[in-house]
Amino acid sequence: MELNLLSGLLLLALLCLALLPFAIPGVLEVLLSLAIAAFVSAALMWFGWLPDETSLVLLSLAMLTALSAVLLWKPLRKLQKTGIRLQEDSAISDFVGTELVLTEQAHKDSDSHIQFCGLEWRVRLDPEETALAVDPGQTVVISSAMVGLLLVKSKTS
Repeated sequence: MELNLLSGLLLLALLCLALLPFAIPGVLEVLLSLAIAAFVSAALMWFGWLPDETSLVLLSLAMLTALSAVLLWKPLRKLQKTGIRLQEDSAISDFVGTELVLTEQAHKDSDSHIQFCGLEWRVRLDPEETALAVDPGQTVVISSAMVGLLLVKSKTS
């Protein structure tokens, strides 16, 4: 079986899409941009608008990857930052419901720190919390956990 440029571009795009769920932020945007560029380059070749020359196909792939990365950068960053609730990691979701005594003031809009389970964690007030800040020495309950970050609520007695 002979692998031509069109087939190679389609395989590249599919491989990039298949790797997306396993990519870390930063690499994810590059893979998505490369997949889009490969699909667009393949479509341009399919319709005959891009000659079947390796150097032109690679140039097209590079330029379209850069263009799609620039166009997708802000929307993807905004999408990542708009999630109010954090995704819970199953390995640390057992922390939810655990009570802690704050050593620093906790806020909704900035992180503070606490020693918990032998590690230093960032702590932020849960967006559903009515208070804007909770003072040190107060007891809080973990409402959501993510690697390195705990969302907490005031303990209601």
